[in-house]
Amino acid sequence: MNSNEYMNDNGATPIVPLPNPGEGGPVFPGNDFGNGGDNNAAGTPVVPLPNPGEGGPVFPGNSGGNNNMAGTPVIPLPNPGEGGPVFPGNSGGNNNMAGTPVIPLPNPGEGGPVFPGNNFPGIQGTIITVLPRPVTPCFYCNSNSYGTIRFLNTAIGYNPFVISINNRTAVDALEYAEVSEYGRISSGYQTITVSGRNGYIYISKQIRVSVGATMTIAIVNTAGGLNLVEINDASCYTPMGGSCIRVSNLSYNAGPLTLSTYSRNIVFQNVTFMEVTNYVRVVPARYEIFVSNQNEVLLSTEITARSGSQYTVYMFNWNESPTAIRTLIIEDRR
Repeated sequence: MNSNEYMNDNGATPIVPLPNPGEGGPVFPGNDFGNGGDNNAAGTPVVPLPNPGEGGPVFPGNSGGNNNMAGTPVIPLPNPGEGGPVFPGNSGGNNNMAGTPVIPLPNPGEGGPVFPGNNFPGIQGTIITVLPRPVTPCFYCNSNSYGTIRFLNTAIGYNPFVISINNRTAVDALEYAEVSEYGRISSGYQTITVSGRNGYIYISKQIRVSVGATMTIAIVNTAGGLNLVEINDASCYTPMGGSCIRVSNLSYNAGPLTLSTYSRNIVFQNVTFMEVTNYVRVVPARYEIFVSNQNEVLLSTEITARSGSQYTVYMFNWNESPTAIRTLIIEDRR
């Protein structure tokens, strides 16, 4: 984040890690701003930090420069997973995003939430290129029959995930909007566990791996927590040096989304939550694409389709607003 976005607001500084219940908690560090005592309570610690659900002090921001709201408690402090106070934000100087919660609040001791970013053009579309690798690691293999999987994190409001397969760590820190490398995994039913760095388990779910299958397992927000979405990454046939594009909607609250090009020669209409479309073969070229809901265009970005490559355009949230949609384009080169 650009340092200008903090606007010299000490309340913007994230506290990591968040203390365990009873160990004390973060307070406004204080600055008398030359007022000789107008802020004489600043910096007074509150010990202990209440248990989850009992309320806790936070610095709510700057109300016009006199800091007369410093130390105002937010009651109650939500239980883990219910949300919590975050960086008050600054969207172009008018603070219209101040107090926007990040949901869920990490578990005690796991770290504190921070502001995830403003709607700058750079957050709207990101491209990750995955090159073919002759040898992939084995996440969990106990036979000669296996498939290939990777993991994608689209869940907002969480610290990096640790992902385990049958209690063996496969990925030790998967960030938001990040995809892991492919790895081999034995065919059959396997247990995928997504947890925090402190061992707290968010979700554990069995998936079925077919022999020779290639899959992406996406971690997604839902109204009730996290879920895992299984996405088949079968190769798309690209004769004559063509390319392939498909779309996946991983935003639980945006409703059906449509992706189209300016000329409307490529259209994926009303893609619902957790849906993955079929591939469409396209001529290698640069395409400007638009993502819209039923009422408005939410963002525009571009994709340069290259010969012999296939692309998945993932659409998901960058904050809790149903219209705060971004794209992550994964290019798989064959």
